[in-house]
Order: sequence, then C-alpha cells, then structure tokens
Amino acid sequence: MKLIFCIIFNILLLNTLQAQKYTEQYIREANSLGFTWWFQVNNDNYKEAYESLSIELKEKMTIEKWASQMSNLMEEFGEIQNRQVINTEFKSEIEGLDDGFYVIIEYEVNYTKTRNHIEYLLLRQNDKLKWKIIDFQYQFQQLE
Repeated sequence: MKLIFCIIFNILLLNTLQAQKYTEQYIREANSLGFTWWFQVNNDNYKEAYESLSIELKEKMTIEKWASQMSNLMEEFGEIQNRQVINTEFKSEIEGLDDGFYVIIEYEVNYTKTRNHIEYLLLRQNDKLKWKIIDFQYQFQQLE
C-alpha cells in the first residue's frame, strides 16, 4: 500500500512540475511578444504590430483605421521613457472566452505626457501555437 501511494505521489509531482515548466515557458513567450508589440507601436511600426493581433481584433478594424487610432493614442501619450512588467499571469480559463492558454501582462509605463500609466495585454495561444494579442487596455492620468 505504501509503495502504491509513493508511485501515485511521484506521478502527481512529476505532472505538476511539467505543468509549471510549460506555464513558465508560455509566460516567457507571451512576454517576448508583448514587448515586441509595444516596441512596434511606440516606434510607429503599426503594420507589424497589427500582424500580432488576433483574428477577432483584425475583423473589428482595418489596418488603416487601427493605425490611425494607435497613432492618435501615441500622440496623446507622448514619447515613451520606459516600460516595466509589474505582473504576469497564466490562465486556462477567462470568463466570457473559450478555454485555452492565456497570459495577462500588466506594465507600468512612463510617457512624457501621462502619469500613473498602466498598460495591460491579454494574449492567447492560437491553434498554430502562436501567441496573439486579443485585448489591450490602459489607464493613465494626463499631466497638468
């Protein structure tokens, strides 16, 4: 009986370690895409940034309209000074969305025209195992 318990315990432990290993890998991959995407946006490379958006986001807006809106937004924010990840979370379930692999990234950002600026990305792994941005949000205060 003790032997069976030890075998079951070892199998469960191994599965947990494997899951943690993949979770960390997913977070690294999503973070890499997130930084690349924001770099492209901050450097007016809207066409390249648009390619990292999910099909759902692309269906809502043409590249021209999206680029125009992002350009206006970046003008409102000002020049980027720095961006730092303050929280990253892996989830397999998000309310209102299909089950899948999701990573939520929260950034603290300093732009020249804002303060208390926080940005959020929600990424999902698609059926080709590529991470795509399915939502981005921000909150900030204008400098007086």
